[in-house]
Amino acid sequence: MKTTRNAVCTPSIRKSLIGIAMFFALAQFAHAEVYSAPNGSAPPQTDDNLPNGAAPTAKQVQADNGTPPLVWNDTYVGYRYGRDFHYPGVPDKVAQNIGYLTTIGGFRYGSYAFNVDYLVSNSANPEAGGPSSGGAQEVYSVGRVELSAGKILGRSVGYGFVRDLGATVGYEFGVKNDAYAQRARMFVFGPTVEFAIPHGFWNLTIGGRTESNHNGIAGVDITFHTAWHIESSWIVPFRVAKVPLEFRGFASVTGPKGKDGFNTETTTEFLTRLSLLADVGSFIGHPRTAYLGVGYEYWHNMYGTPSSETVSTKTSAPMVMAELHF
Repeated sequence: MKTTRNAVCTPSIRKSLIGIAMFFALAQFAHAEVYSAPNGSAPPQTDDNLPNGAAPTAKQVQADNGTPPLVWNDTYVGYRYGRDFHYPGVPDKVAQNIGYLTTIGGFRYGSYAFNVDYLVSNSANPEAGGPSSGGAQEVYSVGRVELSAGKILGRSVGYGFVRDLGATVGYEFGVKNDAYAQRARMFVFGPTVEFAIPHGFWNLTIGGRTESNHNGIAGVDITFHTAWHIESSWIVPFRVAKVPLEFRGFASVTGPKGKDGFNTETTTEFLTRLSLLADVGSFIGHPRTAYLGVGYEYWHNMYGTPSSETVSTKTSAPMVMAELHF
């Protein structure tokens, strides 16, 4: 049977969500941690001709002996906007303003990446009270920590196209004040391979993901089966003429996880987000501090919902983006 999951909470919930967003933001700064997907054990490699947004200064990117430092960090705030987002059961395109706080870095035994997004939809994806209440708001935080075999053993374990091996654990938490009233709680785990590329980084994790959530329309809490999960992330800096650019992104595939809150069997879902950003700060003497560019998000079978079950289970959304790195 087809279902309709119209996004439909009150001003008090809106205030609560804003408060949660502020709490997460402050917490991430306090712990010097947050996500754009990188889990690498060292910052992306660079040289004098290839700027890198993942490490704000040359001193942080390269130690005196020319090797990557054990400890490094890049923290930044950003904004992205798109008009072609979709949500299962919502027939119209949704415009969203999205602010985010990210921190990535390395520590003695590995690396971390944490992010918190604050997403504000237009009335096509309304609060639980309906379109007159305004667009829904969502807070979504993602975190990953990778333990590096090379760092723990104190020697290189890479060979050929493999730079390092490790193990990744992470979480995803989300809340939203539409009719569905998402309360997503995920745990991700698995072994990780970091590939040796000339500049930047590229990694791949193959493991599993657990999930629990809430379905406000059906009025039930759901604990899904543990599903197989594959994710990859990358940052590749390069130049076109005199313009320093950065190609960044992540992709993930999650297998079926059992029945959802509408008693529908879930299917394999695929999500990727790509961005191409120009280092505009370099033109005013402050490289790796300010970025402008474009992005693209593609999400197939969102939340594991098959297209045969309801409308709008696929998002294909171009975006404009801006970031300020500290």
